[in-house]
Amino acid sequence: MISFILLSDLLLTPVYKWGKDKLMVKKIEQSQAQDKNIKIGSRERILEELMRMLSGDTINYKDAMERYHTSIKPIQVDFQIIRSTSQTYMPNYEMYYDHIRKAHGIKDNGMMKASQILTILMILVGTKIFSKKELIEIDGVLMKLASKKGKADIKKLMMSEMDKYRATTPVDDLSYRVGEFAMWILEKKVIEFTYNSGRNNDSQKTYVGVPYNIYFRESYFYTMIYLSDKKKTYLFRLDRFKKIEMTHKSLIVPAAKRKDTGEVLGKTQLLSMGNDIHFRILYLDYPQAALDKLPSSKIEKRLDDKSVIITGELFSEGAIRWILSQGNRVKVLQLQSLIDEVKNRLKSTLEFYE
Repeated sequence: MISFILLSDLLLTPVYKWGKDKLMVKKIEQSQAQDKNIKIGSRERILEELMRMLSGDTINYKDAMERYHTSIKPIQVDFQIIRSTSQTYMPNYEMYYDHIRKAHGIKDNGMMKASQILTILMILVGTKIFSKKELIEIDGVLMKLASKKGKADIKKLMMSEMDKYRATTPVDDLSYRVGEFAMWILEKKVIEFTYNSGRNNDSQKTYVGVPYNIYFRESYFYTMIYLSDKKKTYLFRLDRFKKIEMTHKSLIVPAAKRKDTGEVLGKTQLLSMGNDIHFRILYLDYPQAALDKLPSSKIEKRLDDKSVIITGELFSEGAIRWILSQGNRVKVLQLQSLIDEVKNRLKSTLEFYE
């Protein structure tokens, strides 16, 4: 039926337009009538049912039959198709039946178990290597992989740790740096950079080299870089890089200059610069405490006073730092250059108290 407003408008319309407008109104009324009784196809119906349940809705047979103007059998078939398809293509989603509401729904079991995500987050919090901003971002990404209940449980368990979290590194783009170095390694790109090793005389020095490996050890990310001008490979810590620029050059590192990752991982990297040295020390405390920190070392000899002589490989700066941290529990037997450097460091320390 044409409304009173529409009818009044038509009466004011010139006669020659009457036929055209009458046909238009008739088509609108027919379309509205069809919308009330339309029966969508099975594909559209299944898709809508799936999307509704994925968004958290539940569907019972009675409501579905009324909504889609069909009998119970097609709806049962729909649910069977959704269940089997989700098991194949969406294994983290599970179709279930709510006996109280007498309705079907889909729940997200998560792509990862809550215990797995919790383990990763606890490790990240414990290392304190990421800024709080980065940690929150990583937490958000991991949370998307958890189930609804898992998200709530993890948030409750990690709330206190996240609130009091304080990072030990001064950079707030560490994950970005990891990604950048990964790309340069894969593409064998030459980079120019300045680096702060902790020495006063090298913070403005520019290096040119090719990173060819990256790994995590002792609460820090490290990269091995072949310095083309020195024709040697050195170890660098990612959070100590200052300015970094990628060049348009690529370079394949000579096989003879590539240090074995397993060999490097067996050494203690307290500072990221330094040469490989062979050391020999007298250790006067529990031997295993030293061996745990010096994985590439071994006990050469056990003495009658229960002290031991330990030999192994280290980076020079790392060796000096570790030796100084042991106080009077360790004595360097060789190299002479290592002995001299330890003496100089101790002398400099004593001068502070004179």
